[in-house]
Amino acid sequence: MSLTAENAPIALKGRLEAHGISFHYGSKQALRDVTLTCEPQRITALIGPSGCGKSTFLRCLNRMNDLIDGTRIEGKVLLDGIDIYSPEVDVVELRKVVGMVFQKPNPFPMSIFDNIAYGPRIHGTHSGQDLKDHVEKCLTSAFLWDEVKDDLHKKSGAELSGGQQQRLCIARTISVNPEVILMDEPCSALDPISTAKIEELMANLKQNFTIVIVTHNMQQAQRVSDVTAFFDIGHIVEQGPTIDLFTRPKQKRTEDYISGRFG
Repeated sequence: MSLTAENAPIALKGRLEAHGISFHYGSKQALRDVTLTCEPQRITALIGPSGCGKSTFLRCLNRMNDLIDGTRIEGKVLLDGIDIYSPEVDVVELRKVVGMVFQKPNPFPMSIFDNIAYGPRIHGTHSGQDLKDHVEKCLTSAFLWDEVKDDLHKKSGAELSGGQQQRLCIARTISVNPEVILMDEPCSALDPISTAKIEELMANLKQNFTIVIVTHNMQQAQRVSDVTAFFDIGHIVEQGPTIDLFTRPKQKRTEDYISGRFG
């Protein structure tokens, strides 16, 4: 079963539902009965101390953990009603629909233009002038076009600054028209100015995508997210609207974490 909209029983809109997710690395259990829904046109932030399972859970949402030997998952992850762990699901198609931006920018060793054009070429969605227009649109959406338009074919993506590289990777992710963008600490290696640009970019992108972000920066979670889930020791302690979780936490452990008394 493909995850393309024409083959799906309902049109993909990017609603992700995790139900009772437990995850094991060999004999070590990393997640315990995690249930969370990530809605379209919303930014969902995952916060919590290091090693609490945030990134493991994020990678469950597009089956990146499949690449690790000896892992096991229980529960379901639904993308608009489709079980992404069904044996009929095309994992390559899934990772096109649920894109990922990593902590460290990873531009391809090719020109700026080819970084963005790579996915559309592979999937056969754009060519010729249409491809050129699409590359410009993606770079514009990533707030990068004006900075690189004169160097599209002259510079490698690796020659850009760290913040530019991360925006290039975001532009590359949206070039294949995903429904969901997963971000694993996308600003942790960036300076404050670059971080502000990425945060502005996320706020703009959420109009068209479901965004899930892992961040250790609680101020960032408050600034950019609509919903926050606080993880600790492999489970969600508390989740809800970001403003409520940070101003009126229901659990003492949440209050202790956001106030800096633990973690």
